[in-house]
Amino acid sequence: MSPWHVCDDGLELRMRIVAVVAVIAVASTACDESSTPTTPTTRALVDARVVDSKNFKLGAPVPVATVSGTLSGNFVASIWDGSRWVSLGSPNGISVALQIHPLVATPTTVHGEQSAPAGSYDRVRLDLQGVTATITRGSSFGGTTFSSDTTFRLGGSDQHVELPVTVSRFSLEESPSVKRVIVFELSSERWLTSSVAQSGQVEDAALQAAISVRTSLEPR
Repeated sequence: MSPWHVCDDGLELRMRIVAVVAVIAVASTACDESSTPTTPTTRALVDARVVDSKNFKLGAPVPVATVSGTLSGNFVASIWDGSRWVSLGSPNGISVALQIHPLVATPTTVHGEQSAPAGSYDRVRLDLQGVTATITRGSSFGGTTFSSDTTFRLGGSDQHVELPVTVSRFSLEESPSVKRVIVFELSSERWLTSSVAQSGQVEDAALQAAISVRTSLEPR
């Protein structure tokens, strides 16, 4: 056997060893990366609700109800984290009673209790998709008394509207015992007008001008 053949065999063996070591190093790195724990995002509990209560001042006579009916369609609630809107759920079909006395009005949950990133927030939003207001027979507004149940579209001709509202800054903090409640007050008294009675639809601007929001902490 020539010395050149011995050298070739030795070189080939060393190359094989280097290749095996490289494969082991890559596999070890992959395992280390996959096993590295990630810090989970802290979550907090939040419940968005919708209500349409009749305007009422303490000490004033109890107002006589002139409108009864329901809002129905898809609602979506979101909160602004400073860079993007964080949706609290998918579009959800719910019904909301119209112009209920505030002392007995019970807000309707949009998505139920949800979790959202903990942090500080000062903007919220309610989206309405395909929502209609069905006014029951005998109701009246804008100088019109309705002799049969009548339906009105919310959000203009496309029946879609986004209603952002700036609120006093609130915090979402991780806690198993409390949740943040966000209540959207629709105030239909302000947008069920004579023009709506004639046109059959409520424009985006009228809904935006009327909506208000309050937030609070509630025990679970």
